[in-house]
Amino acid sequence: MKKAIRVIVIVLSVWWGFSILIAFFKANVQDGEFCEDLIDVQSDYTDHQRNWQFISSSDRYCLSFETTEIENKHSRDNRFNVYDQLVNPGDPWTQLYRAFSDRDEDVDMIVDSLQSIAIYEGLSGNDLAELVVTFVQDIPYSYVIPGDCEDRETRGKPCVGNVRLGLYTPYEFLHTEMGDCDTRAVLIFAVLERLGFEPAIIISSEYAHAMIALNIPTAGDYILHKGKKYYFWETTAKGWMAGMLPPSYGNKDYWKIALANEL
Repeated sequence: MKKAIRVIVIVLSVWWGFSILIAFFKANVQDGEFCEDLIDVQSDYTDHQRNWQFISSSDRYCLSFETTEIENKHSRDNRFNVYDQLVNPGDPWTQLYRAFSDRDEDVDMIVDSLQSIAIYEGLSGNDLAELVVTFVQDIPYSYVIPGDCEDRETRGKPCVGNVRLGLYTPYEFLHTEMGDCDTRAVLIFAVLERLGFEPAIIISSEYAHAMIALNIPTAGDYILHKGKKYYFWETTAKGWMAGMLPPSYGNKDYWKIALANEL
């Protein structure tokens, strides 16, 4: 009898804990209907809240996170250290992208939150990838350039100047919410890699552009790598789905893979 009671108590405890967990996830997801974009900069930390919409449905999602000045400094210092250790300064991109995307602490908070939303919503693999990419697409575009912003035509977009090689780390991007094509691609690559996908960062010197490519079951434009199809995915503006190559970047011969995660 006592054993049966203990079993019932354990079952009820597990059910109660699971119910609380589901309620927590549900609250976070439902907030997507009401929350507003927010970036609240304090002296030693910044509170962020992002509200964005799926491309393939009208569903909206909300994600809140905090970044700190000290962690941003650590990430920036790491960027400087990577610069000093470049093996091939003439073609640094693969080494930079790999070094920046390998820092788990830069993206763990985002990975956990996005995965929680996906679990609650019961999202498929393709939907989870869309959740990640649309989160980044929704962040307004900013230039991150190695020179002075005054010397660059920015078409009214925000600009951060004097950043060596024009590339932020994922944490710097999340902290400032300022990033252009390859800064965005590195963040997405890092998140998707940790979620078990096969992403790639693709670059074009002719177009002076970078984007993500992803080996998933879909249709559209792709680049072949070791017999696998990696579908182009534009990240600098809303509305682009996997396999949609913007016409202004449409010559696939101008694209090459700089970094790929191969499972």
